[in-house]
Amino acid sequence: MRQSRPVLAASVLCVAVLGGALVYALTHGAEAAAPVPAPPVAAVLVPDDLPGATPDPAPAPARPTTTRAAGDAQTLAGQVDRLSRSGNPVDAFAAYQLVTRCLWARDHEGWMAHHILPGDRELLPTTQQACGDIASDQIQSRLQWLTRAALAGVHHAATEMLKEGPDGLGVSGSADIDAPENALWKQRVDAAIEAGIRTCDPESLESRISGYENGLGVAQDRAKALMYWVAYTDCRQRLAGAPSSVLGNADSVTQRMGSALDAEQIATAVSAGQQMARDARPLPGDH
Repeated sequence: MRQSRPVLAASVLCVAVLGGALVYALTHGAEAAAPVPAPPVAAVLVPDDLPGATPDPAPAPARPTTTRAAGDAQTLAGQVDRLSRSGNPVDAFAAYQLVTRCLWARDHEGWMAHHILPGDRELLPTTQQACGDIASDQIQSRLQWLTRAALAGVHHAATEMLKEGPDGLGVSGSADIDAPENALWKQRVDAAIEAGIRTCDPESLESRISGYENGLGVAQDRAKALMYWVAYTDCRQRLAGAPSSVLGNADSVTQRMGSALDAEQIATAVSAGQQMARDARPLPGDH
């Protein structure tokens, strides 16, 4: 059974977590690649099976997390080409992020010029810096790379798929994600969330927590919500290598979720969640 409403809930949640465009720009803009002559960036075309287009104005994507040994010595198009051809889904996600970062800079160029103080503007990547020589065919392929990464369980990729929406234009509050033409996309999103759970992706686990705790699209099940919450906390601590400050109120959340359960149900849910986290296998090189 596919779950549609938890998907939308996760979309809303991920937007809140990723924050605003300005936070991204001020944090990562100074690290943009050195400018090189850039050809005009072509409009996003529609691939055959997974349409893509320039995203609706939204929080800027995080920079690629994959370590690239000689990335600084390459053009942006060269980096994207190498990453997309590596066969590693973590690299596929990095290629998607580079191209999406270019699209964000291009689409928000006017906004940044009018809403960012002159003294801060130099901290932001220009369209030329973010896009470089990235080619139109690379822009057209970005959602295919995202799908490959998400279905492999690359961390944050399922969330990005949710943000992009069925057509790459983003998901708005009025979007009808239950429309028949979106069925394939919904199946892929659900498969991506399941893949993320198997790799300890906290955002995929959050999607399941929200669905079962609030009964969004599925029957409310506090025991399952607690199970996914325990897996989430264990995965967060595992990925951080130490207790995380994000989990400072973990005990109170656990108590809230278990308030409607008896002692046996709580013990079963906690045990299952711990086992889920132990069985999860993050992909090499993923964070």
